[in-house]
Amino acid sequence: HCSNSTVQNTRTQREELQMSVFLLFVRLFLFFYMYAMTMVSHMMKLLRIIAHFVLPASWLKSTRDIVQEALAKYNADRLGLADYALESVGGSVLCSSETYFAKSGAMYSVFGIPLWYHSSNPREVIQPDVQPGKCWAMDGTHGYVMIQLAMPIMVSAISLEHIPKEVAPSGRLDSAPKDFLIIGKERTTDSPDVVLGRFTYHIDREPIQVFDIKDPYCQMKSNGNDCPINSKVFFIITLKILNNHGNPDFTCIYRLRVHGQPINTVPMD
Repeated sequence: HCSNSTVQNTRTQREELQMSVFLLFVRLFLFFYMYAMTMVSHMMKLLRIIAHFVLPASWLKSTRDIVQEALAKYNADRLGLADYALESVGGSVLCSSETYFAKSGAMYSVFGIPLWYHSSNPREVIQPDVQPGKCWAMDGTHGYVMIQLAMPIMVSAISLEHIPKEVAPSGRLDSAPKDFLIIGKERTTDSPDVVLGRFTYHIDREPIQVFDIKDPYCQMKSNGNDCPINSKVFFIITLKILNNHGNPDFTCIYRLRVHGQPINTVPMD
């Protein structure tokens, strides 16, 4: 009996010793691991400081910065060109022709009596969000919208956007603008009109179509093919629709962009 007790005690002591050695190894491992992680952290900080002074700034951009820049570029224009008509940067609609009111269904009604019909707004033309049906429905086949830009610029191009046929609710693009004029005013609504060009939006091409603005005074004297890009400053731009692609009731204008070079030193009246 005593002999069995001695064996049991010896086994217990051996197990306790093994456990102590195991715990010692665990503690040593954790100590060296934490020490290594601390050293790595210090090394990374040191490398960042060195890289800040040695490497070009463009190499130090994080993935988040690169993605945000790409998204900003996409959301701003999807063209890589600044849009000075965009409402969120200071563009505004000064006036427009009539808006089309679709009375096929009332938005709100009481006991079947229509109280209010949904209608679009000319401000849709200078919003960044282009979705099927989210346009300014201009009444008829011809009309206009006058826009004050965020600042006076040398207008070098405009772009007109319509949705692709594949996502059109009706499956047709007959309400898309066709022939149109771009008219500029230098300072105020009282300034004289300057025709910057006549263009055609083609429904069988890309949804966003860019049109260069040539020197308007050169175009008056020639056919415009050899004229340089406009260098005159304008603050107000009018999109004047002459016709559409066949819809007799309304013309759907999704987005107008105005591109160019800002002139911050132009005195304003």
